[in-house]
Amino acid sequence: MSTHEMEKPYGRISENVHYQLMSKVSGLNKSVYGSCIPEYVYSNSVEHSHAVFPELIGLCLNEKNLGSALCSFSENRFLIGDCDDLFIEKGESQTRIRYKNRAPQSVNNPSAIFNLVLLGGILKSYAPHMEMQISVTDSAIHHLALVNDMFNKTCLLHQEHDAIILDNHYLECESASFNLLLNRLQKNHISALKKQIFSEPPLTAAVNALIEQSYLSGRESNANSIMERVCQELRISRWTLNRRLQQESVTFTQLLNQKQLSLSMRMLRESTLSIQEISDCLGFSSHSVYSRFFKNHLQISPIQYREKGRQS
Repeated sequence: MSTHEMEKPYGRISENVHYQLMSKVSGLNKSVYGSCIPEYVYSNSVEHSHAVFPELIGLCLNEKNLGSALCSFSENRFLIGDCDDLFIEKGESQTRIRYKNRAPQSVNNPSAIFNLVLLGGILKSYAPHMEMQISVTDSAIHHLALVNDMFNKTCLLHQEHDAIILDNHYLECESASFNLLLNRLQKNHISALKKQIFSEPPLTAAVNALIEQSYLSGRESNANSIMERVCQELRISRWTLNRRLQQESVTFTQLLNQKQLSLSMRMLRESTLSIQEISDCLGFSSHSVYSRFFKNHLQISPIQYREKGRQS
């Protein structure tokens, strides 16, 4: 993984890279915590998760009732990632929430039990004394007594599915502190995040961000130096970069030109930089080359575009 991928808010990585990371983290957890994750991580799963994913957990804790919280958790889990599955299966008297961990067995990923404990903690915020049946595919789990206390029932081991089963009447349990306006704002924010996350394929989004950083930092402005920096940040060769971009139906030159145009329009609207200064900042060899580039794309010169913006 590159530094850019690790530091980008809401960044996406491939499923394969995710599992490689989980495998390394599993070994790190053992060296830090010993043979298992400590009890306080489980008993404070909601608080820990809210610190990392405040949008998702905050919304789930501010729904009208338990059923709505469950739906919000399922619908917006993309904020955590999409390398596993959650199925809500409602029957006549009971609802089963089934978790499917798609990680290879070699990863030794504890996400199934942690996700069930987290979801159980969220649901109990609506009905603190509710009973839920938890079942896991493992033949043994750490902190079994704690898990039993949290769900008010004995955990069933070595089952076909990792799941929570609850009576349907709990779905109507309402939150005493539900805030409708805040709920609406939270959902609007998550909707905007979803558009941001999925607006571009992962590599295209990463390359676009790095191209913009290069231009705005003033460190690189010509195409070769920018590509060199992109490859360095993403830890891939030029050949691999071009091949993977091709798989996303775009080329590096197209991304570069699109970013030059969008930044140019922004600078003309929002800055007092001269046309020559904008041309230099965006790596054009001359003022005239920049003007031709701009006019070919927008059928208007940079000066005319700036004047039009001032008049509107």
